[in-house]
Amino acid sequence: MTTRSIRDPASYTASEKKETLRGLHRQARRLDKKWSLSCKPDEYFLLNMIPILGDSMSTILAIKYLREIHRSFALPPEIENKFVKNVIIHAGGSIVPLVGWLFRRVFGVNMRNYRILEKYVMSVDSDSRESIEADSVTGLIN
Repeated sequence: MTTRSIRDPASYTASEKKETLRGLHRQARRLDKKWSLSCKPDEYFLLNMIPILGDSMSTILAIKYLREIHRSFALPPEIENKFVKNVIIHAGGSIVPLVGWLFRRVFGVNMRNYRILEKYVMSVDSDSRESIEADSVTGLIN
């Protein structure tokens, strides 16, 4: 069972948010590149050539990425529903042979979910710790 984060994005400082998002961005970009049609023949390219296996593996990895997001942030249900909707669209669109490879490349489910996450997390005000620290520093200067 996945351990869900109990930390609300508001409890993160701005630097903690950026650091956590940086790692999730790297992972999303890497996953979307690996499971798209690439010019370099590697094991992922060969798995993509097998119609059901490649589609299933890319969907499973997209779900694992969502689990990674859940470990990092406690999110409201409407944001999680958007993530799940994107994974379902990804699974349905990528199941069609040949067209599915192109669809996976264009749709980029992990980067799409990352952008939703980033927009939400950065829109939530950070914990008041930053403002307290800033006030104490300016109080020392004045």
